Amino acid sequence: MSQGLIRKQSVVYFSDIVGYTRLMGKDEDGAFQLMKDNLTIHKRYFEKFEGQLIKELGDGILGVFDSPQNAILASIEIQKEIIALGKFSIRIGMHCGDIIFDHGDVFGDAVNQSSRIQSVGVPSSILISEQLFNQLPKESPFLTIKLGGFSLKNVAQKVELHALTTPPLTVPKRLDILQNIRFQEKNPLKYGIGIGVIFLLLTLVIYSIFWNSSVWEKDKSVAVMPFFNLSGNPELDYFTDGLTENLIGQISKINSIKTISYSTMADFRSWERPLDSLANVLGVTTVLKGSVEELNSGYRFKLQLIDIAENKNIWTDEYSREGKDITQLQNEIARDIARVLDAKLTAEEVIQIGKGETSNAEAYDLLFRAKRLYYEGFGDPTLFFKAAELLKKAIELDPNYALAYTWLAKTYFQIAYDDPNGSWYDMSLEMSSKALELEPKLAEGYSARGIVYYDLGQYAKAKNMLETALSFYPNLSDAIGNLATIEFAQGNLLEALSLQTKSANLGPNSYLPYQNIAWIHKILGKFEEADQWFDKSLKISKNQVSYELKGMSLIEQGKKSDALKLLENLPLTDSLEYNVRVAGSILFFAQEYDSAYKVWDISVSRNIKSGFDKYYSTPINFSYLLKQRGDSQRADSLLNAMIQIKIEAISLGYEDYYLPLDVSTAYAIKNQKEEALKYLQIAYDRGWRDYFFTEFNPAFGELRNDSRYAKIIGQIRSDINQINQKLTSTSLQRDK
Repeated sequence: MSQGLIRKQSVVYFSDIVGYTRLMGKDEDGAFQLMKDNLTIHKRYFEKFEGQLIKELGDGILGVFDSPQNAILASIEIQKEIIALGKFSIRIGMHCGDIIFDHGDVFGDAVNQSSRIQSVGVPSSILISEQLFNQLPKESPFLTIKLGGFSLKNVAQKVELHALTTPPLTVPKRLDILQNIRFQEKNPLKYGIGIGVIFLLLTLVIYSIFWNSSVWEKDKSVAVMPFFNLSGNPELDYFTDGLTENLIGQISKINSIKTISYSTMADFRSWERPLDSLANVLGVTTVLKGSVEELNSGYRFKLQLIDIAENKNIWTDEYSREGKDITQLQNEIARDIARVLDAKLTAEEVIQIGKGETSNAEAYDLLFRAKRLYYEGFGDPTLFFKAAELLKKAIELDPNYALAYTWLAKTYFQIAYDDPNGSWYDMSLEMSSKALELEPKLAEGYSARGIVYYDLGQYAKAKNMLETALSFYPNLSDAIGNLATIEFAQGNLLEALSLQTKSANLGPNSYLPYQNIAWIHKILGKFEEADQWFDKSLKISKNQVSYELKGMSLIEQGKKSDALKLLENLPLTDSLEYNVRVAGSILFFAQEYDSAYKVWDISVSRNIKSGFDKYYSTPINFSYLLKQRGDSQRADSLLNAMIQIKIEAISLGYEDYYLPLDVSTAYAIKNQKEEALKYLQIAYDRGWRDYFFTEFNPAFGELRNDSRYAKIIGQIRSDINQINQKLTSTSLQRDK
């Protein structure tokens, strides 16, 4: 259950300074000081009696207590001190009931009733509801008098009120309260200045139409908070999470609405700070909050769309659904959100919303359960197999459930990641193919195929699949990030930068887009910007690759000591294999060869027993260190093994530049210049643009004097200059 949104029984406390507006008119500074004195007194007794001061409401105070006795004791002490002070007076009203605590605020009918009870009191009085009175012990020490029932504004039923009579409190007469109620119902201002009010309202309407449109009307963006499970049964959390993800998916199909990805919002379920701080983190203008309540025959869903800048509701609604009607709920809500935000849907967006969904409620539920296991599988890979079983059951119930096939394709891909030698990749492609047979324009199906082709190194196929997915679903965050990675690997840095920026906007708490944006800036020689992006990435996740790339950036800038300081973040233990590789890499390029040798020797010795992976590059530069130590036999053995593994992968269709760049480095260490230059050219042709890895690698010392090497590096520098010119031109266009 969300930590930021909790429902419980509480006593709600409201107080208000009597006549504050009149005091402000006489002495603004003095009135402001009284408000500060009032707050100080409240804080003292709330702390003493274990209350929680929620917020100031101008000259009023809203708070809550768990204990009715403590609430009464605090109220009496507050009134006593303020009466003794003699500078101002307050009235206090309290009620108890079920309220919702949400990101530092409280909501519920009990809050409204407490406010109304306070408003009808008299100076120096404390009024409480019958419900709160009944919560007090029978032998209560508190002196009270019953005043009877009253019809309060915006409260459906009569409210029975009691007044505390403990000296020196003022005890209101029933007539006093009735007069206050009548005054609220018949505000004399509307008769005295009716024409002025009408004129003012007209002015405000005209202003709002022509000049004062809300921020969200100009910047249509929404963060969907994980739905709150009102049942209190944690076994229902899978359903609320699944519904949240589905809804985010459907809203994000509307290109004109920026929608934060589910992978990001899942991290904000325990957000306890105010919503405006959430908006600053995510860069959105609205927040959608929802709750799910389990009924005997279905569910009740309550939704609230909030304008963050003005802290007010734009839209609220309630839905009750059961059976097959539940499966289409997220589509209906997505269309309602589009209507509220005045987002015009294209014909394709109308088609995409709800595409691939089922009308079978049981199959729909199984998919939600499978998704929960899928996400937990990143911590425990065995859960991917359990997720797959649930998805297969969903498909048995509805053989036309295209999204179930897509999720099964994604699940098989994750299994393949840990077992690349199995047939899981083929099975994943088979499932996504079935999804696309059912729904030829299903973006999620193309995206699922794209990631498989990417992992198989088939960039051309992967790019085609991902671009097709985005043509139907422009904000599909997974496809955006994966396509950005491919564009980078193919040397298309501008396209990669644009996509990574969009990916960061949709998932602002994911470190990877920031890491890649930083790497692109490093390649372009924009080191100050690169370091800032690396720091932003590392603030989110202490990822080893971010440390490695930042270390390369610092070394390239001549800041060797700063690069070596990064090693403090990379503890070298047997369980942190990647730390060992990265630490050795930073030491190697910082020319700390003895230290690099000691670190890498651990990694190579450990991995040689299990066999080297095609993307494991540590043995290559380690071999250079071996040769410098005179151990050419071991060096050549490692280099020959690495060359064979990587060339075999190239022959199998892996299209990235990393493999030929590694082969080129290996041949350079073996002093086979022709082969080294051949594969270096292949690496360039495939998209290699970060010349740091040859210009700062001692293995290329002799090759740097070769004109053919200089030509390749010269071409890279020319490409980078052209990209920088385009970036400058684009920036100038934006500034105009």
